[in-house]
Amino acid sequence: MRWNYRLLIDREWSGRNAVALSAGVNGIYLLRANLDVAFYDSGRQINPLTARLTGNVAGVMKLFNRCGWQAEPESDASLPHQYSLMARQGVPRQDDWS
Repeated sequence: MRWNYRLLIDREWSGRNAVALSAGVNGIYLLRANLDVAFYDSGRQINPLTARLTGNVAGVMKLFNRCGWQAEPESDASLPHQYSLMARQGVPRQDDWS
């Protein structure tokens, strides 16, 4: 299964230049500025990561769950493809394995 992945800048995320999303295309879209506020420089997550998911959302949510991530749909009905992603507490990080 093929997935499109895009890291978007502010003007591609919203407004007249926003990237058009298609429910029929498997895609994961992240806002670059949101990455900066969602994680410390060390990589530890401190805030939810906002993502837009399209296509086989159930499949990618299952994958996220296996990898220790929880994806919840945003409550704003005007943004049907928008989700909040959080790493679950207690899931070992790769640097904890050594």
